[in-house]
Amino acid sequence: MSNAPIPNLTPQGVTQLYNHSSDTNIKPTPTLQIINIKKVSGSASSNANNERYRVVLSDGQCYIQGMLATQINYMITDGTLVENCVVQVMDFITNLVQGRTVVILLNARPKGKQGYKIGNPVDVSTAATAAASSSNKQGNSNYNNTTTNNNNGAKPMYNQQRQQYNNNGNNNRPNNMYARPQAVASNVSPQNRYASNSYNNQNNNSFGGGGGTHTSNPHGNNTLYTPISQLNIYMSKWTIRARVTNKGPIKTWSNAKGEGRLFSLDLLDDSGTDIRATFFKEAVDRFYDLMMLNHVYTISGGKLKVANMQWNTCKSGFEITCDVNTEIHEVKDDGRIQRNVYEFIDDIAALETSCEVNGNADLLAVVKSVGPVGTVTSKRTQQELFKCDLTLVDQSNTSVNLTVWGEEAKTAASKYDRTPIVAVKKVRVSDYGGRSLGTSSGTNIVLDPRGEDVGVQRLETLKSWWRNQGSNVSHSVKSISGSAGGGGRMVSFEDRKPIRAIKDENMGGNSASMDNKPDWLTVKACFTFLKKDKEGGPWYTACGNADEPCKNRPKATMTTEGTWHCDKCNRAMPNCVRRFIFSACITDDTSTSWVSIFNEQAEMLLGEGITADMLYERCFEGSEQEMFESVFNKANFTDWVLKCRVKSEMVGDEQRVKTSVVNLMPVDYVQESRDMLAAINKM
Repeated sequence: MSNAPIPNLTPQGVTQLYNHSSDTNIKPTPTLQIINIKKVSGSASSNANNERYRVVLSDGQCYIQGMLATQINYMITDGTLVENCVVQVMDFITNLVQGRTVVILLNARPKGKQGYKIGNPVDVSTAATAAASSSNKQGNSNYNNTTTNNNNGAKPMYNQQRQQYNNNGNNNRPNNMYARPQAVASNVSPQNRYASNSYNNQNNNSFGGGGGTHTSNPHGNNTLYTPISQLNIYMSKWTIRARVTNKGPIKTWSNAKGEGRLFSLDLLDDSGTDIRATFFKEAVDRFYDLMMLNHVYTISGGKLKVANMQWNTCKSGFEITCDVNTEIHEVKDDGRIQRNVYEFIDDIAALETSCEVNGNADLLAVVKSVGPVGTVTSKRTQQELFKCDLTLVDQSNTSVNLTVWGEEAKTAASKYDRTPIVAVKKVRVSDYGGRSLGTSSGTNIVLDPRGEDVGVQRLETLKSWWRNQGSNVSHSVKSISGSAGGGGRMVSFEDRKPIRAIKDENMGGNSASMDNKPDWLTVKACFTFLKKDKEGGPWYTACGNADEPCKNRPKATMTTEGTWHCDKCNRAMPNCVRRFIFSACITDDTSTSWVSIFNEQAEMLLGEGITADMLYERCFEGSEQEMFESVFNKANFTDWVLKCRVKSEMVGDEQRVKTSVVNLMPVDYVQESRDMLAAINKM
């Protein structure tokens, strides 16, 4: 076999694929020739999306069997890939099937159509056997010449190589360019993995079917563990040993196929790769209470599929679907698997310069403050969702808002009240208000993380900054969650705007265009007039159904029978619920503006315990008209910080800019004075 380079093809390119180890993140991208393409026959019911193609890749000297991943089948059907064409392998994985190495071609770049087969290649595994035999003969000769205990019967070749390889303490691979990456012990550190005995286990594919490289069990039984980094959809049997780093709540789902429950876990093993596992229906009842955060388990019997990267933030390109037949056992935590693997950004300020919008980020920060718990209604499910904003700061003297949801929002005030340091993993970066962060199903927030998990130096730097500077009430930080954001989030003192900005900046003008997006304004203002004299009262009659889909929100009208009918749920209720809705005038030193006030904001403005139903019963049905006047008069000429949505709407045939209050809080005069002094000092 000639050693001269083959024109257009990468010398020993097939050998590079054959010898590639998943322990390295660097994959070769050789230029090879496809010398054979064959469609694999499937079931009669299979469709075009499930067709499979077998290919043979050659570098002119050796060839190797391969399969096309289904996502590039189109390259066959459109004629891009034909026999004897030349391609550059852009991405691949290797798999052991029935004792033979097979390359799964995930992506390829066409380089031209040769028209004939280059060279006279031989099977790379045959070449590997020949090279290994030659190497072993030489090794056996050396062994026989040096041993003082030479038996008449020659020792097996693999024993000689094993003894020689282990005794010399060499951490490098055997000097054999055809050597396959072999099983490695999971208790060996990544940098010393190749020091492990390559021949300790002659049956690398003891599970059969999909095969693959496995990590041996450190506990001494016969179970082999597959590194998560080596899982792929072509493996039929596997077992992983992993730590639960994130556990989501039980959720319900419903579609055309039925309905049920599910929950998801993020699993991390000692290869440093994590993977999402989702449990459905009966598996939820069986495993939800069993799977505990930070505990270590062995898992086998799940179904592997390609990960939906829109929702899955794990490193693995695959995810596991588990059912009641999945085998899960808790094992002793020997400390080899980390609590979490973080990829921290430099600091919060880097969110503006180094992080893509809608991407994910890990950061270490201090929870400076916790906002009030609010609610929003999901447009898709019409369910009421709880949310809360945390203000995170770090040594870059920058703050950002992180929105948490559900139970995390309900408990945020007590959980983060002592300004703890948090390690936040996989938060979604948004431009919803400058830069802001939001949690998702893959987000993990760890309070007071350990130095060994996040880096001792990084943790000590943040602690020192907070102790010496950040915790000082007069210390000013820049917020990157600016006033463009919505959802009721209050911005910093520096990012407030005057009322005149509504006209000066043409706020609401963009919402008249096709994007229909509102503008947002945070302002400190005084209420000078509350329009309470609407016929029937400053409220509307809402549906009495407190459950889905109404939640006491849609308008209800009285029928001739004296009941209250709701078009949303199409039900007639004996009673309605009254909810505030009225207009008010606000003013500051630059201008005035009319704003709309809705129920939640009106109840905060009018005072605790004041509801529309209470005022109606006591003042309209009762005789306490003076109380009605005093409640509204008391709210006049009070100072508030208001978050407003400014949007252009059609009123009749006229386009008008409408300003609505979505959040408000009374002015904290002590903090306001400090903020003003800090602003003066910067001038």
